[in-house]
Amino acid sequence: MLRRCVLEDKEVWRQLNLEFMSYEYEDENVWENPIEKGDPGRIFEKIIEDEHSPNVLFLVEEEGEVIGFINAVSFLSIWAHGNVLFIDDFFIRDKFRGKGYGKKALKELENMMKGEYARIQLMAEDTNPGAIRFYEKENYSSQRLHFFCKYL
Repeated sequence: MLRRCVLEDKEVWRQLNLEFMSYEYEDENVWENPIEKGDPGRIFEKIIEDEHSPNVLFLVEEEGEVIGFINAVSFLSIWAHGNVLFIDDFFIRDKFRGKGYGKKALKELENMMKGEYARIQLMAEDTNPGAIRFYEKENYSSQRLHFFCKYL
């Protein structure tokens, strides 16, 4: 089951994000180390407490256990002529991968957003071929892009 985060989810969301950050940073450190920048729990609080935040945080649960999360950002797109939900992070714990939970969570997200959003978009790094295959299987079309980032 996919559900929006509430303030009481802070610690489980924080732990999952730390797990994800460690996993991603070991894979390819093109990003500054997010763990060294501070506690993600503070960002969680800011997002949850700001009723106008464009960020949308979800937890993925199965039989009462939190097994993953989706961190997304909502914005109005001129090209899409409507709202776009950008999936910034999508993480399912290792022991739950390959069992259909990610597919189920993505379908639930799509169903939640239908009617309110024009599209869902995301990025998958070349170093993560499993994610690329997953999204292609779920009928997400890919586009070759160059991603640029400058830390300020």
